Amino acid sequence: MKVLVTGGAGFIGSHVVKILLNAGYQVRVLHLPKERLDNLEEVITNIETIAADITHYQQVISAMEGCDRVIHLAAVYALWLPDQELMRRVNINGTDNILRAARELKLGRVVCTSSIARFGGQGKDVYGKAKAGTEESPFALASTKSVYAITKAEGHEVAVNAAKAGQDVVICAPTGPIGPNDIGPTPTGKLILTVATLPLLATPNTTTNFGDVRDIALGHVLALEKGKTGETYLLGHQNLSAMALANLTMDILEIKKPVIPVPFFLAKIGGHLALWFTQTISRKSPLITPEAVAISELDLAADCSKAVRELGLPQTDMRVSLIDALIWFAENGYIKQKSLLKKIATLKSEYVVAVSPQGPSTEEGKVSEEIKNTTEEASL
Repeated sequence: MKVLVTGGAGFIGSHVVKILLNAGYQVRVLHLPKERLDNLEEVITNIETIAADITHYQQVISAMEGCDRVIHLAAVYALWLPDQELMRRVNINGTDNILRAARELKLGRVVCTSSIARFGGQGKDVYGKAKAGTEESPFALASTKSVYAITKAEGHEVAVNAAKAGQDVVICAPTGPIGPNDIGPTPTGKLILTVATLPLLATPNTTTNFGDVRDIALGHVLALEKGKTGETYLLGHQNLSAMALANLTMDILEIKKPVIPVPFFLAKIGGHLALWFTQTISRKSPLITPEAVAISELDLAADCSKAVRELGLPQTDMRVSLIDALIWFAENGYIKQKSLLKKIATLKSEYVVAVSPQGPSTEEGKVSEEIKNTTEEASL
């Protein structure tokens, strides 16, 4: 069986590709022209690659011909773009093109990737604790005016409506991925690097759900194999505050640095200033925007128990994910300080982490064996 993976060169997508290969699938990766394929270097000879733009329907048809199933991860995530409508064209129209082409070619199941942005942002309860979004939660981030959140929510509805009309569609909604191959890096990866490399961290103390990137990738394959048509599955693990994630990273590295909680009203001022500088001077993506602060104030906590219960989604310990991420960042030039590199090298030698399509492995091998077993079940 041949699976087309859109966005297969990305952070989550590249792990999806490796898990599919390990499970015995043939894989074709759709990527943008001139997109870096570094994350696929180790498997490039075992896959087909095709450069295409999902906003062009005929290119989608050409990329999809000869495939049996589709895992659609391609999307645009950005705090700001010179052309904000690009997110609408890719996240909404691109999703519609993928589903329409699959129908035209009479392909089987399509797994569409949604986002925690569709379900998170449920605010806090009376005790000040972040409310965990579920697959039944209403869209709560429209008030933030985040173009990304709004376009992902609308793209989600495109997939839901296709399933209601009879197409075999399953939807996955990843939370914050942590682990190796964070080539971007993602906002979470940037936070980890900030904690590791800068003298202090200043951040609003928002709560987000995080999961090991390999668990999240495996969740997509499990959805392909075991998911129920029309259902959505939140893929993640643990709700952590920014402070807790920073402290866990420092604990792993055995370092101590000030972590300063920034009041949201000050963060909003900073967001407006950063956006003004971007729009009038730099024309480069800002570190923060008013929309991003508004989202962080509402939190992105999630309850991912449905995917654990129905798909068998693994729940890798966050320490494993963070250690793997730090090792990958160190080995790929994101960390320069010699003292940190020495600590991470020691971590690697003591922890014996083997980055593989089956997931992380410790000396005891418990985590990798759990993921291996689940992958084998998915391929039956």
